[in-house]
Amino acid sequence: MAGVLMTLLGSGNSGLQVALPVSYYAWGDKYSAGEQYGADGGYFSYLSGGNFTPATWQGRTIRALVHSYDFYASTSTTLIGIDGYNATPAPQRLRINGTNFTLGAGSVSWLTNVTGITFSPSPTNNINWTSHGLAVGDPVQFYCTGGMPTGITAFTIYFVQSVVSASAFKIAATPGGAAISFTGSGSGTRYGYKNPITSYQASGALSGNPFGSMLPRAATITIASPATVTATGHGLTNGKRVQFTTTGVLPTGILANTTYFVINAATDTFNLSATQGGAAIGTSGVQSGSHVVREVVSVTVS
Repeated sequence: MAGVLMTLLGSGNSGLQVALPVSYYAWGDKYSAGEQYGADGGYFSYLSGGNFTPATWQGRTIRALVHSYDFYASTSTTLIGIDGYNATPAPQRLRINGTNFTLGAGSVSWLTNVTGITFSPSPTNNINWTSHGLAVGDPVQFYCTGGMPTGITAFTIYFVQSVVSASAFKIAATPGGAAISFTGSGSGTRYGYKNPITSYQASGALSGNPFGSMLPRAATITIASPATVTATGHGLTNGKRVQFTTTGVLPTGILANTTYFVINAATDTFNLSATQGGAAIGTSGVQSGSHVVREVVSVTVS
């Protein structure tokens, strides 16, 4: 389920070119049906097989690059998820396969949530969260299934006002604000959320696969020199980039989540090279499980 996100310096406007192993997910019910393309960092787990090692843009970590299309409602959304809440700089544009997407801020999700926190009401006003790892100014959010302490609202973003200890802190309504006083300790299961991800979104009418890439497909690999990959009707041409994932073990000579170049492409088969136009890779050893091949595409963030 893991992939690799590589980065190259883009041209101008602090652009970052992201090499993305494309994943695909489809869903449908009697009210809506749609498709999603792209990759994510694990939190956006509805996108099957999209995990990738995050890249850094302007000091912020990219967690997701996704395009979704609801073909019943005829709406589409393209988003990039980046660590931080109200953080700067914010990405303004994605360029995907020659199309520019102008971004606006969207919803906030949370990379980390835990249960078992407790609330010590006034006069203490402490949030008790074992090994919270938070610093002054960090955003947090809370929810109690049976009711919140009076003075704290569920799913409202607060900020660490002061760190009392490694397992306790106080909160404020605004960065640098006064500590919030609350009564009651809440009830039910108590959740704490930290490490926000902001989704910067663009909406439009573009449907289908904006990456113009092959969708993930089953692949078999021979133990031979050179190794032959079979992926029926793959549509890849020489020089395209691919990565592999597996439920078992890939043959020796090919690593999961590592980018290779297509050479000797035919209708259903191709060979692999470690470099553009390089020598064909051979394989040895044994393999197991089911393999999937994904095309790697470039997206520019600026």
